[in-house]
Amino acid sequence: MVMGKTRCAPAVDNTQSAQETALIEKIVSLTRAKLLEGYKPGSGPMRRDAHPKSHGCVRAKIIVSDQLPDYLRVGLFAIAKTYDAWIRYSNGAPSQAPDSRPDVRGMAIKVMGVPGTKLLEDEIDATTQDFVVCNHHSFFVKDAADYVSFVSNFMNGKPLAFIFPELNPLKWRLREVWNLANGLLKSIPSPTEIRYWSQTPYRFGGTAVKYSVVPRSVPSVPALPKSDNRLRETLVAQLATGDVVLDFMVQLQGSARTMPIEDPRIRWSESDSPFIKVATVIIGAQEFDTPERREFDENLSFTPWHALPQHEPLGDINRARRAVYQAISRLRHETNGVPRVEPTA
Repeated sequence: MVMGKTRCAPAVDNTQSAQETALIEKIVSLTRAKLLEGYKPGSGPMRRDAHPKSHGCVRAKIIVSDQLPDYLRVGLFAIAKTYDAWIRYSNGAPSQAPDSRPDVRGMAIKVMGVPGTKLLEDEIDATTQDFVVCNHHSFFVKDAADYVSFVSNFMNGKPLAFIFPELNPLKWRLREVWNLANGLLKSIPSPTEIRYWSQTPYRFGGTAVKYSVVPRSVPSVPALPKSDNRLRETLVAQLATGDVVLDFMVQLQGSARTMPIEDPRIRWSESDSPFIKVATVIIGAQEFDTPERREFDENLSFTPWHALPQHEPLGDINRARRAVYQAISRLRHETNGVPRVEPTA
């Protein structure tokens, strides 16, 4: 079990090889091509390539605990403080499908007023820190090479070629199918009533962690009639009734063998290293389902690389995210003719 109060820096080289850089460029190219094909001129605003359907963008408070031991006082969590934040709940599918369809669900948190130099060179003075989490604990591909295979095969209408690339059963991607299916098929009564995980690891000062957001108190509302937008409607009803309270937690890396940095398909054992609460998230009662808030939501960009160096994203998949998220955000904002800036309030 991870119990030590003094932690060593994670033994991970977070630089890209030339081969990885080429693979990431391929992912960017494929994703751009997919978006440009799906959004012809005059077809409406270009939306995100993933998580385009929002259930709501809501105001929140992030309250850093004043009871943290020294080894958890890192970066954003270094001092007891209350931050303003925006939280966006979403479906993962690239189309705006009915909420009744199986899907991955996402939660993106943008903490405001965070001082300090940030990781992205073109936003080094930004005052935001993002956390991006999903409703399953593990990612569905191992690395950039597998992600290229996944995107290429699905774009070509050959998903089985990704799962079964060879006749050799040892090459079949069954773990990937299991992880993806478990994210897709989880029941979700409301975006606020389920647990979320970061899936990928992050630096946490002198160690590495994964994040999780766990519901603690959610207003009870009557079940709503089935509709294509049931999750947004339920969120509207909940926040008209009262506050939502969530726990923001971190899980410290223990064994590098059983809790790897470079394979986000593998779940880090919670019995070996339990999640520890570091902050409380409060989404106060509010009205958010307005045209102005929807426009604000649509123009936001989230990336785990909107971050302090103490919370640097780690591993192959996170390094790919850096390039892909920035490229798609630029394309989307340029196509839609809107400025691409981080909010300051």
